[in-house]
Amino acid sequence: MALFPHFREHISQSGPVTSAQVAAISEATGLKERQIRTLGARYRDHPVAESLAPKPRGPVVGSHRIDPEVRGAIDALIDEIALKMVPPSRAEAARQIWGLLHADNGEHRFSADLIPSEKTIERLLAEIASSVWAKASMGSKTRSAQEAHPGEYHSDGFLDLVQMDHTRGDVILVDSLRREELGRPWITFLIEIWTRSILGYYVSFGDPSIFRCGRAVASALLPKQPVLAHLGVDVSYPMFGLFRRLHADQAKPHRSESFRRACVRNGIDPDVRKPGPAHLGGHIERLIGTMVGKLRLLPGATGSNVSARDGYDAEADAAMTLAEFERWLLCQIAVYHHAPHSALGGLCPVQVWEREAARHGPLLPVSCNTDELFRQFLPSKSLTVHSRGIQIKHRHYWHPALGQRIGQKIEVSWDERTIQHVYAELDGSFVQLAVIGQYPDVWEADWEAARARVRAMGRAYQADGGRTATARAIAAANQEIHQARLRTKEARRRAKRREGEGTTLADLRSPERPEKPPVQWRPVAELGEDSWLKVQS
Repeated sequence: MALFPHFREHISQSGPVTSAQVAAISEATGLKERQIRTLGARYRDHPVAESLAPKPRGPVVGSHRIDPEVRGAIDALIDEIALKMVPPSRAEAARQIWGLLHADNGEHRFSADLIPSEKTIERLLAEIASSVWAKASMGSKTRSAQEAHPGEYHSDGFLDLVQMDHTRGDVILVDSLRREELGRPWITFLIEIWTRSILGYYVSFGDPSIFRCGRAVASALLPKQPVLAHLGVDVSYPMFGLFRRLHADQAKPHRSESFRRACVRNGIDPDVRKPGPAHLGGHIERLIGTMVGKLRLLPGATGSNVSARDGYDAEADAAMTLAEFERWLLCQIAVYHHAPHSALGGLCPVQVWEREAARHGPLLPVSCNTDELFRQFLPSKSLTVHSRGIQIKHRHYWHPALGQRIGQKIEVSWDERTIQHVYAELDGSFVQLAVIGQYPDVWEADWEAARARVRAMGRAYQADGGRTATARAIAAANQEIHQARLRTKEARRRAKRREGEGTTLADLRSPERPEKPPVQWRPVAELGEDSWLKVQS
């Protein structure tokens, strides 16, 4: 029988419940006075039909008849044993908690009749919300999926917001000379939020750094046709242009002063998100998930976990070099751009890009200098000019323009691929400072590694002055044992450095050659007698 219409008609929200009201409801429903007054109180607290529904007999679902002191001890032990980064199974956690409550030499020592069973403790663990488990035992990305995130981080228009992030590809590449296994590459993507287009990318064996972040941003700003022509990839990649905001996580390169200064100089706001869950970077995270999933098509794919690698030798199957992988990646980017996107209402990113680009006008200022752009995104440091120029790790660099700046601090940028020169920012432009002395044209990492080996040899020679020949032989034999374990790894490091970086516009420029010293001609009068020209008989 429907009770709600009768209570709504006779029970008022204020004042006492009168006998006349009770009698009217009783006549219509057949309920006793005590039932009517109990339901009337529930109806006044919450005047909806559900408040008058009958309640099941027995205890409330989720309630437990556990002594309050014991329940407090259980909650404390759950926090200590179960809710941690590497939690045990619920059965094992329940067993540990039950034992600690019983132990006569522990902190609690409750009587057996007060302690619930292990199964009851397991049910208590099962009632803990998934968000609580995620916060205690999972990483930020998994934890973020269990939390509420009201609002959104949105773009205000075309080329307004770009997100950048890095990932290590789940594929093993080989070197270009011997086709031997090297390792997994790092991939950087930049996505333009308004059109969901991949505005730029960069691939490398090196870990993310200021240098590589700068190359990725420059790739996003500049047209891709020269790179496509150099790599021999026949795909359409019209995405480029100067954007307003760069959204990235709290990685060290993103927070560096030189990287932020380069962004601001080009009119880009380096919007580094706050530490914590990564849900505000969801667009780039989803893109990376999509692109990394395509890596399973490649030979040498490692899979995302141990189960995926079971019975499969990814190292033996590896076949692609860095350049071949970059060409394959460009094809996959083209596939992504020409596929319908749910966030665009079923349109493809390339469709939305072409529509918005036609309305926008020039995507890049006409005055943009490619060389200046790449140099702006190099790592830099404020250094003092000395009488011998600029000193960087025992090397000195000089240019005549430094003669008037001795004792002053200037901003110096360097390209980690060479030690032949650095760039000083003087009067708003970059001046190339040549190294003083004869140095090989090698990577900075190669040069520092060689210097470290020389220093180690010097220290070993000094410490070996008073040792006998037997002691030296023992030390050499022991060193051979250690070096035998490291030779393969060191060879791979050298091979990675030899492979270098992915291709960008900076690599397509003609190489800079050092100027030849001018020829010094002497006057004829200073040559003296010319008897040396006569033929000797």
